[in-house]
Amino acid sequence: MRAVSSWLRRLGRALALAVLLSGGAAIHLPAAAGSLAWPAGHGLVDQAGVPVDEARFAGRLRLVSFGYTRCPDLCPTALMTVTQALDDLPPALLARLAPVLIAADPERDGPAVLAAFLDTFHPAIVAVTGPVAVIDGLAAAYAAPIRRHDGVVDHPVGFFLVGPSGMLLGRLPASITPDELAETLRRALSR
Repeated sequence: MRAVSSWLRRLGRALALAVLLSGGAAIHLPAAAGSLAWPAGHGLVDQAGVPVDEARFAGRLRLVSFGYTRCPDLCPTALMTVTQALDDLPPALLARLAPVLIAADPERDGPAVLAAFLDTFHPAIVAVTGPVAVIDGLAAAYAAPIRRHDGVVDHPVGFFLVGPSGMLLGRLPASITPDELAETLRRALSR
């Protein structure tokens, strides 16, 4: 009974946040939101080669996306949307946000490649790469499978909004505008 009660409380919080944030951007809630803790000691690193785990993002709202540096259009467009939205946030709110790009093609996108790629976008964006199995595990936790074939990487588009405690709050569509994303983040961060 406690498990059901706990699940209902989480669902209620997620629905309340969705109502709060629904000022324009469509928020899609997962069927069963759970904790999305980042695994420690499994080889995840950022674009500077610094190890990444849950402590790096704890206490901050996360805006997570998946992508790869050779992506011809979707990934650069998504990162430009994030960059423009972050440019609209005041520094106090930006400090409470962790925008994260998870490398969908970690075999090609090591730290140096990601650092060069991110040089065009907002400096607050953190890129995460690591072993394929760990990246795929993260993607599975987000219900966002990655498929790699013949040099092409099929990955989820859109953004995942993750609360400070690591709970998935919702999914934002790739079609969100920079203004809508900035407003969604502003509302979420102002709580």
